[in-house]
Amino acid sequence: MQKNNSSLKSIAQKAGVSITTVHRALTGKKDCSDAMREKILKIAAEEGYAVNYYAASLGMKKVNIAVILSAHDDASPFFTDRLRRGLEYCQQEFSQFRIDYKFFTYSRQDVDAGFLASIAGGKEGKFDAVLMHVLSIPEKYIPSLEKIIASGIPVIAMESSPVVNSRIVTVGMDGCTSGCLAGELISKLVHSSGSAVIFSQEMNLGDESALNARNEIMQRRSDIDVEIVSLNPDSSDAYSIIKSYIEKKPVAVYASCARNTRMCINAMKESGKCEAFIGSEIFDESYHALQNGILDAVIDNRPAYIGYTALKLLIEHLVKKMALKNSYRLQPILLLKSNSTARYEQVYRHVDVDLSR
Repeated sequence: MQKNNSSLKSIAQKAGVSITTVHRALTGKKDCSDAMREKILKIAAEEGYAVNYYAASLGMKKVNIAVILSAHDDASPFFTDRLRRGLEYCQQEFSQFRIDYKFFTYSRQDVDAGFLASIAGGKEGKFDAVLMHVLSIPEKYIPSLEKIIASGIPVIAMESSPVVNSRIVTVGMDGCTSGCLAGELISKLVHSSGSAVIFSQEMNLGDESALNARNEIMQRRSDIDVEIVSLNPDSSDAYSIIKSYIEKKPVAVYASCARNTRMCINAMKESGKCEAFIGSEIFDESYHALQNGILDAVIDNRPAYIGYTALKLLIEHLVKKMALKNSYRLQPILLLKSNSTARYEQVYRHVDVDLSR
């Protein structure tokens, strides 16, 4: 912070507080409420007062962040790898701050969230914040997560919908938008009566995208019956279930996650195309399916941008003391054959992370 007592006095007078309180707010020290800090920062910005957060952070203790992600496996390239790239990009951007990261991983096939108990119990050291991507948390581990939150540690979940506690901050794609996009496309592309099937992913509080897609279709097309099939893409029978539905020749299919999209593409190759097939995420198979006409559209939920945004918000909260909202909804990108090549090359060929707004 560039020291200037006259500026501090002016800010203090406008905020109705002491110079000491202004100094605490601008340097990120405690004993200042979030509301007052925001008020002081706003006044400081209006006065052209420059805050050197890096210099201020040097006087702070080192910040420790626990990051919880699924372990690398065959499914990682579809979402988690891109999520990690976003986290790594953000780490580089804020590398000047005194932050240590401790990574915990879990297996998709056996979601053992015992690491939550380790964090809550302090077995892995004291953490100042938790950043996680866990779609389905076993009920027996929820008390551990509740204990973390009750201790005042901020927890951010990189998810599209609330998880198991309303005090968990969620950062994810806007499930309402993605679902409505899929439903609107299906309603306009399908010219026959019949059934539509939505393959959703199992989540703690449901798949918002799948629910909104169903509602959108039902509002627009009374002649299309819609069924949501909730699947765990890791289960041994997931593909056979998807194939059995596609063999019934539905007029439309929407897969609300990348792994279900991949299985649907393979099933379509065996059983034939429907009138409208909407998938999720851009990856090798989905890109080529768009090019050869198996897929009609892809809703890219921008995993790298989710990871980048979530970690950035957490760092700004810890270092700059910026208040966190309950939920941050990021907008997905709609990809058709005509615009998919540029996006595919951006994500996989030319840049390290897909941060396009």
